[in-house]
Amino acid sequence: MEFKSLYLPDIVRWDAESLTDTFGRLEITPLERGFGRTLGNALRRVLLSSLEGSAPVTLSIKDVRHEFSIIPGVVEDVPEIVLNVKSLVLRQGGDLQGRLRLKASKEGVYTAADLEGDSSIQVINPDQPIATVGKGGKLVLEIAVRNGKGFLTVDEIERDEQDIAEGTILLDAWFCPVTKVNFSVRSARVGDRTDYDHLIMDVWTNGSISPRDAVNTACEILIRHFQLVPGGVEPAPAPEPKAVEPKAVAKAAPKARQEPDTALEDSGIPTRIVNILKAGGIGTLSELRSRTAGELLDIGGFGPSSLKAVNEALEERGLPAIG
Repeated sequence: MEFKSLYLPDIVRWDAESLTDTFGRLEITPLERGFGRTLGNALRRVLLSSLEGSAPVTLSIKDVRHEFSIIPGVVEDVPEIVLNVKSLVLRQGGDLQGRLRLKASKEGVYTAADLEGDSSIQVINPDQPIATVGKGGKLVLEIAVRNGKGFLTVDEIERDEQDIAEGTILLDAWFCPVTKVNFSVRSARVGDRTDYDHLIMDVWTNGSISPRDAVNTACEILIRHFQLVPGGVEPAPAPEPKAVEPKAVAKAAPKARQEPDTALEDSGIPTRIVNILKAGGIGTLSELRSRTAGELLDIGGFGPSSLKAVNEALEERGLPAIG
């Protein structure tokens, strides 16, 4: 569908002079009246709530039993060390929980650059102080790092963590890599009209992600949601009480291997349903035919009408419907 009466922006640019790893200014103009605030609000909310990041979630210090202790030979007390650890800016490349360690036996100031551990964890602010060890002092600590989004309280971390050792200090974690977002809307001229919008967005991050990548990710999140709206998403029906017989599944499997390995995008199945199937781990016709109707209906957003559309597309290709 073409939107001939809707004026789309012809300028979408980042201010090159002010663009850094932690700050960026994005300009979008001209926009139809009201679209500046619409886009600004949507992007701002997603940037501050839905982007994933990394943060420390637990801290273990040798010979320390609780977070209100004092460590002999260390200038900072445990609450100060906790605050320093929570100030770390990290990027955890793996999906699993990673760990960083510090072994300080010499006098001096120890920073994030002295942390050692999993290679999948990158320290963005290596100058962040951890602790100051005095003469004769020792400090051995371990930090658990994980990925997440939003804010996670100590109670939630305690519920998620398993086998928490005695003396482990739980840290409430703020995962969002975006620290601040402002936007303003000015007037823009198109021909003789001056009632168009000029959107200016200022985005600050903690350095674990660039402002440009943060906005791109926010746009992808919004687009993925909007793509589901035109066709609608049906609630998954309650599973039937009777179980599928193993023999029936065994008979269906050989058929699936004989089907042509065609991508779902080329199968004639509506795009909305293809996206739902791909989210459920199904990307080809052979993978689709290996599933039963009950297994497909268990996929979130895939309902009876979706199954009907899939069967119609299969019948058009001369393939048997999924019963």
